Amino acid sequence: MSRTASRSSEDENQSSSSLPVIPVEGEALVQSLAETESHLPAPIDINVTRALQISLPQLSWLHYDLVPSRLKLANVAGQTVILSARWERTSGPPTVAGGPLSGRYVFSQLHFHWGATALDGSEHTVDGDRLPLELHLVHYNERFDSQDAARLVPGGILCVVYFFKLSPTPNRFLAPLLKALTAVLLPDSGTNLKPFPLCDLFHPFTDEYFVYWGSLDSGTVRTPLLWMLSRRQESIEFRQLKKFNRLLDNRLWRLEDQPPNRAPSAVLPAQGRHLFHANPRTPMVVSTLAMDPPEKYIQATAGTVAH
Repeated sequence: MSRTASRSSEDENQSSSSLPVIPVEGEALVQSLAETESHLPAPIDINVTRALQISLPQLSWLHYDLVPSRLKLANVAGQTVILSARWERTSGPPTVAGGPLSGRYVFSQLHFHWGATALDGSEHTVDGDRLPLELHLVHYNERFDSQDAARLVPGGILCVVYFFKLSPTPNRFLAPLLKALTAVLLPDSGTNLKPFPLCDLFHPFTDEYFVYWGSLDSGTVRTPLLWMLSRRQESIEFRQLKKFNRLLDNRLWRLEDQPPNRAPSAVLPAQGRHLFHANPRTPMVVSTLAMDPPEKYIQATAGTVAH
């Protein structure tokens, strides 16, 4: 999703103490805020000290571990790369339900955001700082036929977010996608990939995530979204990250060759907005992002040692 946050907003200037007390809890609380908070600008700054801890039902991730029948990668004007997929009719596309969600959400596409350097890649900020890379999994509610049909309705679109941190060792799960980047260097180019399970690129979670409502402004339309952001980070090695910087925009410039980004910083969520910390493992959380890696990295390391 594009970086469209703004510091100035009448709603954002209200004090955090002015947030209304709503006599519901759990997923009902999150859903009750859709009409009043889904229009507020996103992305935002994520800070665990400003987040309200909340207990939510388990998330149910279906078919993300299945191999699709087709995978396509596309360079969108050098600003992002979109990975889309098709599945056999017998399985259908992956879906996610439970947690704060009302109904089941269907996977539409995933895309990445990066910057000219490792210090300005992510769309969201975490404790005021940007991370090297951010991954968005875009879904639409199953009551709609497509992402476009759902984009104007609060609760129609869900964006699941993963942050990437730098690692001294390459992330082998990213290898097929990074190899395909060489085929989409030019703007608006695309290529097919040998299919692999989407969950190779991220980790499904049921606890330790953030939830908030916020919208993106394309200039002509404002799209309300429900955001779910994992506390556990994916990893990427620096040389892997730099492969994203080879992509060219419509002027045939690389991102690092463009003038410095003077866009305003992300909006702080404390005033006039609820940011939830869902299913924390402990009530005493001191860091916004978790330091322990997802289980798949531990298993991969153990497999390497065994061999």
